[in-house]
Amino acid sequence: MVLYEDIRRLQRYSPGTDSLILSLYVNVDQSVAANLNRGFETAAEDQLRKLAEQESRSENGMLARFEKERERALQFLREYTPKGKGVVIFSDSRDGFWWQREIQIGLPTSARWSPQPWVRPLLELLEAKDRLGVVLMDKQRARIITLDADGIEQRADIASDVPGRHHTTGRDHIWSQAQMDRDHVKHIKWHARRVADELAVIVDRLKLTRLMIGGPVEATSLFIAELPKRLQHMIVGTISVAIDISLEKLSGELSRVREKVEQKDELEIVESLITAARKHERAVLGITETLEAVLEGRVYCMVVDKSYRTEGRQCSSCNGLLVDAPEKCPFCGGTLLEAADLINRTSHRVLEQAGRVQVVSGVAADRLADVARIGAFLRF
Repeated sequence: MVLYEDIRRLQRYSPGTDSLILSLYVNVDQSVAANLNRGFETAAEDQLRKLAEQESRSENGMLARFEKERERALQFLREYTPKGKGVVIFSDSRDGFWWQREIQIGLPTSARWSPQPWVRPLLELLEAKDRLGVVLMDKQRARIITLDADGIEQRADIASDVPGRHHTTGRDHIWSQAQMDRDHVKHIKWHARRVADELAVIVDRLKLTRLMIGGPVEATSLFIAELPKRLQHMIVGTISVAIDISLEKLSGELSRVREKVEQKDELEIVESLITAARKHERAVLGITETLEAVLEGRVYCMVVDKSYRTEGRQCSSCNGLLVDAPEKCPFCGGTLLEAADLINRTSHRVLEQAGRVQVVSGVAADRLADVARIGAFLRF
């Protein structure tokens, strides 16, 4: 499972002033015909060959270093057996650094040779596929399932002994029936409390961000009532499926529901950003304004269109990032250097400042593009 903590550790890694780091994303999905018969190796080799050609034309003297990292990554792929849909590699053999993860999302095969790990695809992955918890339950049984970028997995299967309702006859019929109904409901509550306690542990351990609930109304209503308020607020909807549904079928059902929920959430974030920026309420819109806020350490959440790419400059003295190209840094007068993929660099800075990066797509990205393709909520 790739977490924000992983990305924060990666963005804190620096190869040093006399070296660079190789970032490699490889689509290994075996349902894609081009990846069969080790075709994913060829795709990775093509990407790395292009980088080698670029490096051979540069004057930084890093070609030998790059060739070493390229061979290290390709050697891993030659021995690698695909288990997911993608594999991510960051390599710097000079310092003995190697970070590799399998993911269940088929990101495009791509590579970068740069001063910092290229983490933007991972950020986009996390924003697109946050960590969802699903509780399917009836009066006697419950399944707790999680779905994230690493796939779907059952975390708990809980069964409780709940006596059923039995109709009685005779003089004590009314009293007996009422007592059995109370006992029945009491046992369902005990069951719901067990499930709620187990769910709270799983949410905290795996840092789940959303919850969905499925099951009969009586059981789920009692269950939700037993949840702490913080977990109740994480519920984003309900799903109508059988409790014994296979994980494969459940994944398909959840994907459709999640997409609608995420589109709605992203659009609400963008609308809030636009409104706050127009009212000058601790928010800004536009690349120049966002970069200035990042330099000042004021950004707690940067919002960016997933498809937005731009080049810029970086100051060699204060490390300020600029989209315009003046001769000298307007902040300190330092020398400006070319800065490829300015959004990736800016994302690093926000994470360094313990901020968050929200990547939006679809309708939310279209709405953001109406005013600017990037903006930020500010701490002050």
